[in-house]
Amino acid sequence: MKYHLLMCLWLAGFAGSAQAQQFSPPEKIDHSGKTYVLAYKNVLPSGRAIYEYTTNNEAVEKWSSLITLNYMKSLVATPGKWAQAVKASLDREKPKPSYGLYLKGSHGYAKIVFEPGVGNPFYEADVHKSFHIEACDGVIVYQFARRYPPSVDQTDEGKLATWKKIASETSQVADALEQSSWTPACK
Repeated sequence: MKYHLLMCLWLAGFAGSAQAQQFSPPEKIDHSGKTYVLAYKNVLPSGRAIYEYTTNNEAVEKWSSLITLNYMKSLVATPGKWAQAVKASLDREKPKPSYGLYLKGSHGYAKIVFEPGVGNPFYEADVHKSFHIEACDGVIVYQFARRYPPSVDQTDEGKLATWKKIASETSQVADALEQSSWTPACK
């Protein structure tokens, strides 16, 4: 997973909120007709936390699809500032992934396609939805990621056809995430 995208938000230095409640991650998340179960968590003393969910008993290291909840405690960022930070991080990537960022309602969204490269033989398509809920005392980002094998046809046309298919599916996931009623719970 591309953790660096969200770490840049944490390091951006946004001011914290005076009212502190803690984000309470679920044990399971239903997404696109599948149940994803919490497979990994890392809660840092800084208040940053990562929760990863897999389906079909996949190991978190060998996932085919993955949900990640990133919590950045005391990070007060508007959806627009969140999108700016994600853009800055993506623009520093080498090679630079294909991406689209947009705002809708009180959420920021990102659609990202990372192409195969050194150390990563897969395409990775990510969709992010940011939650900026005062009661949670921070920003929570819901990420859905899917891995795709490289194109069988390694010509430019074959790679482009694979990329277009992945980009289309990524847009469908983003549309579904926009319509999703899932909301973080804070205690």
